[in-house]
Amino acid sequence: MEIAQRTIGDVAVIDLKGNVTLGAGEQKMRESIDQLLASGRKKILLNFANVTILDSSGIGAIIKSFTTAKREGGSLKLASLSPLARQMLSVTGLLSVLEVFDDESSALASF
Repeated sequence: MEIAQRTIGDVAVIDLKGNVTLGAGEQKMRESIDQLLASGRKKILLNFANVTILDSSGIGAIIKSFTTAKREGGSLKLASLSPLARQMLSVTGLLSVLEVFDDESSALASF
């Protein structure tokens, strides 16, 4: 998986590309979020526009990062999930917990 970071206003956007799965993919994502929080960045958006696969380990990493961000006074939001990823979050009941947006611009406007 590839990760790119950029800033829009006061929001840190993490662009994910590839698979958010058990191992390096979910670990890289968590490390990026942890680094942002440690540096004082509190508004984080995960952009899933180029994610092809999201498995249960990836979902676990999202929940862990969401909890960490919230505990540190921040917020973590998701944008541009594939229909399959959105369905997985729905089945697990996480759509009611996480803030998920159809596109990046909607997510950015919500901060």
